[in-house]
Amino acid sequence: MDGIENLGKRLKELREQRELTMDMVVYDVANTYHVEFTKGNLSRWENGVNYPSLIYAAYLAKYFNVSVDYLIGRTTQKEPYPPK
Repeated sequence: MDGIENLGKRLKELREQRELTMDMVVYDVANTYHVEFTKGNLSRWENGVNYPSLIYAAYLAKYFNVSVDYLIGRTTQKEPYPPK
């Protein structure tokens, strides 16, 4: 799996692995990072209709504890890079 076209698939897999609904993710991300975030956004991203901006990709990566590179399909390593 490689390329940003797989971002939606990875988002959905991460969400389902944690047994989270879309509503739960939306609520958590919106409240944790104090951003506007809707179920419609998440649905469009999971279904590959469009892609999140870089800032939302970063929020989602942090929320799911994965690297942005993992989300966009540049690596299969889920863990974020350790801080330097």
